[in-house]
Amino acid sequence: MDVNVLNVEKLSHDGRGIAHHPDGKLIFVRNGLPGEDVVLELKRKQRHYDEALAVEIHHPSVDRVTPKCAAFGRCGACSLQHLEVSAQILAKQDWLKEKLSQVKLEPQEWLPPLQEKVWGYRHKARLGVRFVRKKERVLIGFREAESNFLTDMTRCEVLHPSIGTHLDTLADLLATLSIKDQIAQIEVAVDDTQTALIIRHLAPFTDEDLQKLEPLYTQWGWIVFLQPKGLDTIHQVYPAEKIQLSYTVMGKTAIQIPFQPGDFTQVNFSLNAKMVRQALDLLDPQATDTILDLFCGLGNFSLPIAQYAGKVIAVEGDTGMLDRARANAKNQGIQNIEFFVSNLFELEKTAPFYGEIDQLFLDPPRAGAEAVVRNIEYWNPKRIVYVSCDPVTLVRDLAILVQEKKYKLEKIGVMDMFPHTAHLETMALLTRV
Repeated sequence: MDVNVLNVEKLSHDGRGIAHHPDGKLIFVRNGLPGEDVVLELKRKQRHYDEALAVEIHHPSVDRVTPKCAAFGRCGACSLQHLEVSAQILAKQDWLKEKLSQVKLEPQEWLPPLQEKVWGYRHKARLGVRFVRKKERVLIGFREAESNFLTDMTRCEVLHPSIGTHLDTLADLLATLSIKDQIAQIEVAVDDTQTALIIRHLAPFTDEDLQKLEPLYTQWGWIVFLQPKGLDTIHQVYPAEKIQLSYTVMGKTAIQIPFQPGDFTQVNFSLNAKMVRQALDLLDPQATDTILDLFCGLGNFSLPIAQYAGKVIAVEGDTGMLDRARANAKNQGIQNIEFFVSNLFELEKTAPFYGEIDQLFLDPPRAGAEAVVRNIEYWNPKRIVYVSCDPVTLVRDLAILVQEKKYKLEKIGVMDMFPHTAHLETMALLTRV
């Protein structure tokens, strides 16, 4: 096995250190931080780069910290626990700056990075489940780094503690089921006060198995749902009475947003509160404004915006989500929103939500909003606020708006929705030239 001692120059976009062999070949180094001299264990050779693990650290970085999670280094969910949290968000900001510079974009102002709760913050997660016959144990967790195997872990420090500190309890109970080898995954959904589990199973539960699930609610307080097939098969089994999940966002007043356990919601509620506040500050909605919210989801942004704006037009591609968003607005007594269903990745030639508006709010999934920005003339907004969970598609879309559509990138900033991981959330403000 090859061993090298090299200097780590900087971090890659996925949280690995970047170094170079003496011959110039690039090498990605897990567990390496900028400025450190590290002893490397070579893991994989590729044509244009190598992959390695730092097994010894010489001259540790001042930003190096002891990872909180015992599974760090094996679990693939977190890649930055060895880096102090305030340095993590600055590293992510540097990644975004590099991406922007590649297309010659520079904002007039960088917004202060947003960071909030950094441990026990994950209110949503999809956990793998696997019965390992050799160990006669059920494993629950995330995949190992660079592997399809599940990490052997008993707790997760970034999951909400209502479930993250009890993975071993859940695994032990599932191990008693007759179909323990037919449980594929568990989706976790935590609201402001309650925790729900969706158990995805590939074979039917027996009556005895169903009875064994009851302590998950009666002893641990977890609301239990089963999912035998697609999303439309999710159904609650414990408790008997229907439970409604919800979380709170702030506009002029507190707004309750009910959701189904399988719905998309923001992972980090504390950071989401800051993100909504920043979006409102950038939009500065006035009573005379018409604001279009594309990819509106359950109304996480459109409901608070509507408390300030004259009119909000909210569009979402998922019919079920939009129906719930409409119900959420009605339940909150918010009447100045119009809702439309539309595939925003393939815009139709005509749509009822086309027409000049004052402001546009975008919060697309990872694929971005290329169809929207290429057809921005449909709305001609004076101001655009764009929230992104993928810097690659964000930079692509910003380049279109600035270089082709004559918008100006006024402000941009990073937000740490997923501390200790390489995931990057961004918010940008553009104005029409």
